[in-house]
Amino acid sequence: MAREDWIDAWFLDIWANASSSRLAEYVSDPFVFHLPGGRRHPLSHESYLSYLLLWRQKFKSVAFSISDVISQPPLTVVRYRCQAQYHGGWFNLPGKKQTIQMTGMIQFRLENGLIVECWLEDSSFELYKQLSGTVK
Repeated sequence: MAREDWIDAWFLDIWANASSSRLAEYVSDPFVFHLPGGRRHPLSHESYLSYLLLWRQKFKSVAFSISDVISQPPLTVVRYRCQAQYHGGWFNLPGKKQTIQMTGMIQFRLENGLIVECWLEDSSFELYKQLSGTVK
C-alpha cells in the first residue's frame, strides 16, 4: 500500500466522509484510538463509523490538507489542517453555520499494511474558542 493512498483514505474518505469500505480496506477491526489526556479506546469499525456519522452532523463541508508526513515504520506522523462549517451540537454550542479552522497531529501504527493504532492531538480548545466567540 502506498503511503499517500492510506493517508488520503484516512482523511478524505474515512474521516471526512465516513466511508465504511475505505475503513475496512485500511484499518484493522478493532483498532486502538488514543485521545489527548491519555484516553485509550479500542474501537470496532461499527463504533468508529457511528462516531464519524455523529461528527459529520456537527461539521459539514469538511476539507483536510496535509502539512507534513514523517514516517519511520511502523509509525507515521501526519500534521494536518481542517476547515469545516459548524452546524451545532458540539459542547452544546449553537450552530451558526460558521466556518472553523482546526489543526492537529495524528500518529499511526501500521501492522501488515493496516492501521492498528493511532494517537490524536488536535486543537479542540482553539476550536471551542472559535465557536464560543471568545476568539475573534
